[in-house]
Amino acid sequence: MKRALTVMVLFAAAHGPDARAQCARPGNCADLRVGSGAVGYGLASITRLGGVTDRVVQGFNARADIHILSLLLRRVPVRTYDAMFGDVTYGRMTSDTLPGLFPGDEQGRIGFQATFGYHFLAGVQARGAAVLAGVGWQSHYHDIAGSTLTGSSVPIVTRIELGQRRPVVITGWYGVSGEALAGGRVDLPLFRRLNFTATYWQADGEAEVWSNPGVKVPARGRVLMLGVRSAELR
Repeated sequence: MKRALTVMVLFAAAHGPDARAQCARPGNCADLRVGSGAVGYGLASITRLGGVTDRVVQGFNARADIHILSLLLRRVPVRTYDAMFGDVTYGRMTSDTLPGLFPGDEQGRIGFQATFGYHFLAGVQARGAAVLAGVGWQSHYHDIAGSTLTGSSVPIVTRIELGQRRPVVITGWYGVSGEALAGGRVDLPLFRRLNFTATYWQADGEAEVWSNPGVKVPARGRVLMLGVRSAELR
């Protein structure tokens, strides 16, 4: 985790807020606006499992966002934002282990969550502030030492940007189709192209407990992330 944080700090230090492209030679450039990412502390859990205690894993979180469509539409009069994203938390289970099905059947301690999706938003921008809204899709999967939860949702997404060069960004989403989903993220300028980021979301889904395989029960997954994020260039 320290190595990943060091890499992002060096990346941010080497690329000022006005950076747009890196060129190996004239005509061969990579537009930095196409991607952004985040790393930090992550916590994922599966809750509402009836008589089974919450399944909790804590460790490392990493997220990558690809912004292709909004980059192609940057010259249209309407402000747009899109992100194809992947988010992963990986670490050790901190909750109690569950009893095995037979003598010697011991539960492991490793767990993770993986979330993938896409958001597209459009809106207006004026005097250093922007308000955007749109729709998205999200699929989430938890596997915490053999206890799993799966689900997918279609959320309505809103995004507020306050500031011109280094904006404060507030994003919220709420599921309107599929499993219930609600969450939010705040990005605060920290250093050059580096932001402090905090994310929390929760979503319903179908769970299967390690000690009771084959039986699906309704449950809720939660994810918390605190870390640093590369600023999204506009």
